[in-house]
Amino acid sequence: MNRFKQMMQDLEEMRQSFPPEWKRAIELDKQASKSLAKTQERMQQVPAQMAELSVQLAKRGWYLWMDMPFTFLYAVRRALNGKRFQIVDAVLIDYFKKENRRIASILLESFPNRAAILQSAFRAHRKKDYSLSVPVFLSQADGICSELVGVGLYSRRKGSPRTAPATERFTGSDLMSSLLEPLRVAGALNAFEDERHQYPDVLNRHEVLHGKSVDYATPVSSFRAFSLLAYVGSALVTAKEYQEFRDEQDSLK
Repeated sequence: MNRFKQMMQDLEEMRQSFPPEWKRAIELDKQASKSLAKTQERMQQVPAQMAELSVQLAKRGWYLWMDMPFTFLYAVRRALNGKRFQIVDAVLIDYFKKENRRIASILLESFPNRAAILQSAFRAHRKKDYSLSVPVFLSQADGICSELVGVGLYSRRKGSPRTAPATERFTGSDLMSSLLEPLRVAGALNAFEDERHQYPDVLNRHEVLHGKSVDYATPVSSFRAFSLLAYVGSALVTAKEYQEFRDEQDSLK
């Protein structure tokens, strides 16, 4: 079942189970009202902050996993804004190392037609055989993107990623739209040859997949490529499910 539909059903069941007195309107005092207003204001700033963070990370070859806690993301954001790139790399490697098996399990469930290939890549990554894991992660991220939105992940037209117009239909949520921002801008992985000097320490998928790079088999490159696969496999699936949920809700009005 669509996760958003399931979420709404769970919330409704929870609401129905409340005692009658819990369902009465609650009057907030002035201090509580101020706190609520501040919280709402901060929440309104989240989409823009997440869009900025997503793009900054993409320029470092890193991508978000949809289940990352906001506290973790803001810590990464502070390190990134302070140009503490070694810390950014270290904490993201640590995160994906801890969440590796859970993310792999979700991706295998989401894309059973790719299970054999993905399992081989995950196994190679865990065995530190990065010369095999990196190109498979990069190519499968490309294939998943093409499968879900109809265009290749790395293809560009007149300098702009072709994924930009392909994701424009996912506009129902500011937060969802912000998390798809890396698909609307050129990053390190799909940089053209005359742009690669901007990302000297980040692998380039063209050089890897076309056999030009022979020094890509490093832990950070494999974790970056893994983060890209995780991002594409979670962000686009979530965006499609959210859009389907909204379409269904609109049809019921």
